[in-house]
Amino acid sequence: MPKLRESIVVCRLAAVFIYNKLTGFLSRTVVPRKKTTVTIEQGTLNGLHYHTKVSNKPYACFLGIPYARPPVGSLRFKPPVKHPGWSGVFNAYTPGKMCMQYYMLTKKISGSEDCLFLNIFVPQEKLDEKKAVMIFIHGGAFNNGSSSPEFYTPDYLIDENIIVVTFNYRLNALGFLNFDIDECPGNMGLKDQLFALKWVKANISAFGGDAENITIFGESAGSASVHCHTLSPRSTGLFQKAIMQSGCIFNSWALNEKHKEAAYNLARSLGCLKEDPKDIVEYLLKLPASDIVKLSKIEGVTDFRNYEFVPSIESKTVSDRFLPDHPDILTKSVSPVPIIIGINNLEGMIAFAEKSTKKLISTTEEIRNLFEDKYDEEIINKVKSFYFDEGNPEYGTTKLENVCHLYSDGFFSKDFYHGFNHLLYHGTPVYNYEFKFDGNINMCKKILSDLKPNLKQLKGACHADELNYLFFGQIIGYTPNTNSPELRMCRMLSKLWANFAKTGNPNSLDLGFEWIQTSLDKPKYLSLDGDDTCMVDGLIKSSSVNFWENISKTVQYKQKF
Repeated sequence: MPKLRESIVVCRLAAVFIYNKLTGFLSRTVVPRKKTTVTIEQGTLNGLHYHTKVSNKPYACFLGIPYARPPVGSLRFKPPVKHPGWSGVFNAYTPGKMCMQYYMLTKKISGSEDCLFLNIFVPQEKLDEKKAVMIFIHGGAFNNGSSSPEFYTPDYLIDENIIVVTFNYRLNALGFLNFDIDECPGNMGLKDQLFALKWVKANISAFGGDAENITIFGESAGSASVHCHTLSPRSTGLFQKAIMQSGCIFNSWALNEKHKEAAYNLARSLGCLKEDPKDIVEYLLKLPASDIVKLSKIEGVTDFRNYEFVPSIESKTVSDRFLPDHPDILTKSVSPVPIIIGINNLEGMIAFAEKSTKKLISTTEEIRNLFEDKYDEEIINKVKSFYFDEGNPEYGTTKLENVCHLYSDGFFSKDFYHGFNHLLYHGTPVYNYEFKFDGNINMCKKILSDLKPNLKQLKGACHADELNYLFFGQIIGYTPNTNSPELRMCRMLSKLWANFAKTGNPNSLDLGFEWIQTSLDKPKYLSLDGDDTCMVDGLIKSSSVNFWENISKTVQYKQKF
């Protein structure tokens, strides 16, 4: 029965994808659209006019703009290079190809090495004023994803009169292989992002944007990327505010401190037994990119332990380092900017994308494997007792809930405060939130619950569920009903984000509540729960935060002695 249900759900999703792709194609190619022209340093661009899904507000859309030279040939593992531009007019009507990856929808290697494109969405209201700009960095564990409007059309943010930019960046080994040499320095994907930020800073005024009022935001790996930009000296001055949704560089899946080992293992798997990194890179440059991606792929979306090709600390021998030191050290010299940062209350539900709800992790051995033998037996037993021996009444009673919370805390929540506490010491504005709205357009939860119906008993928001309240994903097509709680949530979340992007303060009188900054001595957060949204005193997940803080202190004590 589970296999049959999975087949039915997959077929239904495939039908939705095909229908929406066809509808989108016909919309772009058959429906006559007004054109708009913009000239930048690279050349002249044509964009097309559209209307937002719910509010029917006009906007101009420029898709598939190349922001860097294609990273192919000798540039495969190098930082991005300036695009030479084009002659004539570039018709920016369709998105560029996504970066090469193992595409989980088709279970095949898809995309292209020639993938460094960005998209710009410009509201057509109040054209005489400079608009605040929001640059979105997509998630996907640094291995998957794209900026395509099929997933990220910012209708609700456009309704708030914000210019939105999305872009692709190199992924997996093509974006994060690191041999500690200039020929393959690591963090190429982050340097792509940096190059895109510089491109926007230099060109956005031609689209009506304010180059001195830019906010970067991202979700999951995109959020960890945003965190990297707030820490990297190379990104200073390129943006004025940041929003981090469900991820920071201190999460265990976001930083690989054994990058050289991963690099050599990949080379050996591809048949290269040489020891000199330059010789290895020369060998890898001759291989089809698909062979490299095939061996660096992560098949599951929740295999948090096996993300090898992710950000890493760059060697002192490398030129123009983006992450020149450990993030813990970089926090001490950071140039702080105001920030919104938060998590979803059921982040760990995403683990059930691969995990059976009938084979729940709860034994000592399973917990040890989950944390890759990082902790000794004493600590593993403490974790088991905290989550599965009903020693923590805050988390309810069902094993399903407790597994979800273990994944939430282990891979997201326990490192959450590490991501911004240093900003509070600087006195930088920090707005904390927990997203827990459980609505009909919570995309991830909806798909998982169709596959595994007993997940419907879990109340709240899965990892990535908040995205559908900021973006309309054309390929999925979940649209909020008129006058529904979901539509009110879309408008509330977009207004908060847009207010913050415009002024650094998310509040406005039409919201009906005040989002108060958090602080070290009086922590507080906004519980984002639709019509029940309210401020809450204290730490998000205070019980588990204190538990993992004590675990950390115990580990440090044992290492010392």
